[in-house]
Amino acid sequence: MRSLQLSALSVLLPVVRAQGEFTTQCAPLTIERSDPILFPGVAGSHTHTVIGGTGFSRDMSDDAAPNSQKTTCSIEMDHSNYWQPTLYHKGSDGQFEVIPFDGSAAYYLQRACDYEPDKTSCDPSVYPKAPPKGLRMITGDPMIREYNDTFEMRAVSHMCLLDQGDSVYTQALPTQECVRLRAQTFFPSCWDGKNLDSEDHKSHVAFPAIGDYNTGVCPESHPVAIFSVFLEFFYATKDFPDWENWVYAMGDPTGYGLHGDFVNGWTDLDALGKAFETCSGDGKSTNSPDCSITKGKLQSAEPQDAETPPPDEDVGLENPLAKLPGDNPVTGSVDDREN
Repeated sequence: MRSLQLSALSVLLPVVRAQGEFTTQCAPLTIERSDPILFPGVAGSHTHTVIGGTGFSRDMSDDAAPNSQKTTCSIEMDHSNYWQPTLYHKGSDGQFEVIPFDGSAAYYLQRACDYEPDKTSCDPSVYPKAPPKGLRMITGDPMIREYNDTFEMRAVSHMCLLDQGDSVYTQALPTQECVRLRAQTFFPSCWDGKNLDSEDHKSHVAFPAIGDYNTGVCPESHPVAIFSVFLEFFYATKDFPDWENWVYAMGDPTGYGLHGDFVNGWTDLDALGKAFETCSGDGKSTNSPDCSITKGKLQSAEPQDAETPPPDEDVGLENPLAKLPGDNPVTGSVDDREN
């Protein structure tokens, strides 16, 4: 794996922040054609960049993540795995090379509340529940190539980071040069209270029914509010100014197919459930000795080796490839990037 630099991370969300919020920063774990949620035990359809617990593999049991020996995240207790599709650059010769991954962050936010009849807003003094043990979920759809104004599509976006700290927000991949690119995925915050996964890996969770994709009251069908997970992946795009040649691993040049996956691997769910009360708001932070998930001790977010070695497949980390791994043709057009 290439040497990857972690940089200072920031977040821009289109709503007012609630009191409950904390962040875990994560280094890369592996870049491979694996997806244990959609393709358990076999090769996935396209390459993903994975962060988090070292227990990640193509065939993960519900206990694999929390039982990981180590994690690439700055909160040692967070052995969860998070992944997004890898970003490639198509050269003038038609070959594909990986755009270097440049760090990531997972934000845990207080944004939703439990369903109650006739409830139209959330009480900020009432916290949602921690994601249950074994929860798996995805957000976004890798097959989408044009924008529709749904909560799921609005939950996927990009930030083009420029010099002097300026930035440009888009749903699609940007249509300009970027010093760094931030790929953003917001996961559903409402759970049916029963299932840890579902056949389509989406039906057991939902976005709020009253409010927006990132805040509001949960629907009756999914009455339990859980911590909102917001994922950022950074890419070092400065050396790739020809933005029209950026393409995601599933052959998507538009960016609308950006998606995120989450496997809950927190090792102490009781401590996680107290995090908003003890680690955020009123001068509290994850650096505080009273913070339930860190006790004031954060570790460096550093790359680790997965306990299961990655499959023996060239995904373009060292040399350009004639085609995207998994033989994914480029579908859709850069002209479909409506920003």
